[in-house]
Amino acid sequence: MPNLSVLIEQTINLNASQNLLLQQSQLGRELLEIFSQQKLQCVFQPIIDLQRKKICAFEGLVRGPLASPLYHPLNLFGVAEEHNVLYELDNFARVSTIAEFARQALEDEPLHLFLNISVNAVLNSAHQKGVTLEALKYFGLSPERVVIEITELQPIEDFELFIEAINYYRSIGFKVAIDDLGSGYNGLRVWSEVRPDFVKIDRHFVNDIHLDNDKRIFMQTLLTLAKSMGTRVVAEGVESESELEVLTELGVDLVQGYLFKKPEMEINHQLLYQWPQTPLNKVVLQQNETVEGLAIEYPSVSSEQLLHSVSEQFLQRPDTDCFPVVDKGIVQGMIWRRDLMDLLARKFGQELHGRKTVAKIMDKKPIVVDAGSSLVELSRLVTDGQHHFTKDAFIIEKNGQYLGCGNFRDLLRQITDLKVQSAQHANPLSGLPGNVPIQKQLKRWIALQQAFFVMYIDVDNFKPFNDYYSFEEGDNVISLIADIINKTVPQHQISSAQSFVGHIGGDDFVVMGLDIEHYQHWASRILRCFEQRIKDFYRLQDQQRGGIEGRGRDGVTQFFPVMTLSIGVVELSAGQVQHAQQVASMATKAKKFAKRLQGNSVYLFQEEGSVANSENIDEQLA
Repeated sequence: MPNLSVLIEQTINLNASQNLLLQQSQLGRELLEIFSQQKLQCVFQPIIDLQRKKICAFEGLVRGPLASPLYHPLNLFGVAEEHNVLYELDNFARVSTIAEFARQALEDEPLHLFLNISVNAVLNSAHQKGVTLEALKYFGLSPERVVIEITELQPIEDFELFIEAINYYRSIGFKVAIDDLGSGYNGLRVWSEVRPDFVKIDRHFVNDIHLDNDKRIFMQTLLTLAKSMGTRVVAEGVESESELEVLTELGVDLVQGYLFKKPEMEINHQLLYQWPQTPLNKVVLQQNETVEGLAIEYPSVSSEQLLHSVSEQFLQRPDTDCFPVVDKGIVQGMIWRRDLMDLLARKFGQELHGRKTVAKIMDKKPIVVDAGSSLVELSRLVTDGQHHFTKDAFIIEKNGQYLGCGNFRDLLRQITDLKVQSAQHANPLSGLPGNVPIQKQLKRWIALQQAFFVMYIDVDNFKPFNDYYSFEEGDNVISLIADIINKTVPQHQISSAQSFVGHIGGDDFVVMGLDIEHYQHWASRILRCFEQRIKDFYRLQDQQRGGIEGRGRDGVTQFFPVMTLSIGVVELSAGQVQHAQQVASMATKAKKFAKRLQGNSVYLFQEEGSVANSENIDEQLA
C-alpha cells in the first residue's frame, strides 16, 4: 500500500499565513494539530438497496479526535471555514476516506463509496482539478465506484462554476449525489441543473413518517419527480421499522440509518439486520372487486326538507349517523346526525335553525364514488394521506344516480378479506397473483368479449446465474423484476381493472391489459429499467467481462452474458378466443420467438406466424 502520510502532506500543504491564523486561537491550534499529526478518523455507514436487501454502498465520513471539541464534523468543518482552510480539510478528508475504503474494500464486491465534498470547497479559488482522481489511482480504485456527494453549507454564489466542476467529475466517471435535499439552500435548483444520479432526502422528512401524512405526501412527490428524472432516492436517518415499512411501500430505492448500522471505523460487508416478515402487506391485490358490494340502502332526504323534520327522522332511527341528500336521484350532499343535533341543541337552536332547509347546513363535499370503482382504489383514496376523512360513511352512485351508502368499517373488512384470499393464491416471493387469479382474469375478459393484450416476460440466463451465485441472489432478481413491473404498469391509476400483473412461477411473469395502445411503452420501459439495474447483481469482475462461466442445461461449461429479458406479446381482438388455454399457447409461442432475438427483446406474435413488430432493445441502447 502506498505511503498515505506523504500523500496527505502533499494534499494539505498549508501556507505560512494559514499556519499563522490557525495558531491565534485554541480551536485553530486544535485543527492545526489534526493537520500536522493526521488525526482524522474515517468512519463508514452502509447504504442499503431495499430491492436486494443488501448493502450496495458505504458513505465515508470523518471525525476529529475523540476527546477534541472538533470531534463532531459540523464543528470541525466550521472551524476550518473560519480559518480559511476549508479546502485543505476537504482534500484531507477525501484522501483519507479513499485510502481507508481501499484498504478495507473487497475486490469482488462492486460496492460504491459515497464521498462528501462541500459546495464551498468546489467553489474555493484554490480548488484544483484532479486531486480526487489522483488519490483513487494512488490506491487502485476506479472512479466508477465513487459517488461525489455534494453537501450544502452555504448558498451557491457562482452556479456556472459549480456546474462546470460537477461536469468535470462526471466526465471522468464519477456519479453524483445531492445530500440532505430539503435542508439546504439550493436543493431543487441543483437537482434540476445537475440531474444527479442519487438524491438523499434529509432525515427530517423520514423521522416518524408513519405518523405524519404531510411527510408521506412530500416523499411521494419527490419519488415521482425522481422517477421522471432517472434519479435514485436515498432516505437518510431511518431509525425504526415503522419508518422503513412506509419507505418500502412508497418505493424508496435506498436507505441508511441507525436501524441498520451506525457509522463505524470497520467496514462490515454483511448486513446483519433481520428483515421483518409482513406477508399480507406484500400481497398485491387484484382490482376486480367493486364498491357496489358495499352499498347499503340508506333512506335519503331532500335538500329542501326542513331541519326539524330531519331531526325527527334521526330520532326515529337511533342507529343512523347520516342521511344522503338526494334530489330526483342526483346526490347533492350529506347531512350528519352529530352536526345537526349539535346545532339544534344550542340555546334557541330549534327556534333559530329548525325552519331552515337541509341545503343550508349539509356537507356539500362528501365522499362520492361510482359503484364500478374498485375496492382497492377506494382504499387508496382513503389512506393516501391527501384526504383527511373524519366521517364514517360515503355515498355510492351508479350511472350518475344515487344507489346507497357504504361505511369504512365494511371497506376495511373487505380489504382484509381480499388480502387473505389473494395471499392464498399469491406467489410467496413476489407477492403477485399466481396462476389461479391469472386464469380467472383471462376468463373474465374472454367472457366479456373484450380486446386485450398479454405480455409473457421471461429471464434469459437466469438458471446459470442462480447456480453460480446462489438461490438467494436468484430470489433477489425475481423480486427486482416484480418491483420494476409494478412500478411500470399503472395499476394504481386505473379504477376499473384495466391492467393485471401476475407471477406464473420461477422467472416467468405476465402483464395483461385492455390498454393495447400503451403496452409497447410499458415493455420498453421494463426492459430499460432491467438493463440499467441488473448489472449491480454481478460482482465487479463479472461486470467487466460481461457475464459468467457456468454449466448449461446440457452440462457443458460455457460463457453466459449478463441476464436480459425476453417479452412475447399477443394482441387479442374482441371475441378472437374462447378459452384461456388458447391465450396461454399463443403467449408461450410469442415468448419463444422473443428469446430467439437475443438480448433485451420484445416480439409481437400473430396467430398465422407473421411478425407485426419485433424490437431488440440492446441494439438501441448501444
